Amino acid sequence: MEYLIAWCGFLGAWLLVAGPLYQAALELRAEDIEIERIKSVKDSITLPPAISVWWWLLPPFKISLERKRSRLYRRIYIKALTTEDASALVSFISKATAWMFVATGGLLIAIKETYELIHILEIPIALFWIAIIIMPAFCIGNIIIRTARSKKLLDGDL
Repeated sequence: MEYLIAWCGFLGAWLLVAGPLYQAALELRAEDIEIERIKSVKDSITLPPAISVWWWLLPPFKISLERKRSRLYRRIYIKALTTEDASALVSFISKATAWMFVATGGLLIAIKETYELIHILEIPIALFWIAIIIMPAFCIGNIIIRTARSKKLLDGDL
């Protein structure tokens, strides 16, 4: 029974990674956002001046100055967008961030459950590291395959 529970925890945890990633792909693709129009705004704005590389002599100051520059650039960029585009962009970024939090939480649980399964089965720890590389690849592969199938179905190719 202990093995069955360990396998259930392992599989369930990895589904908690694959599910949110797939849901994010679906929701973000459905988001009504005009990427080209938003990208074109970049050409019409002036970048804040670059921070001198000499500030790397004092790394905390360099990092602080770069963060301020980045915030200023984001403010300028958002102001240059139409209200509709700015709203769509903020919504897109917010949804992407939320789904990444959920998927990262699932990933951390999956790592724990993978370790426990390896431990219970008394398998060499090297297989843990292999599983931690292979399982996310399966999750991402699942998204790629499913979205490609959906696109083919909608295009009438299937």
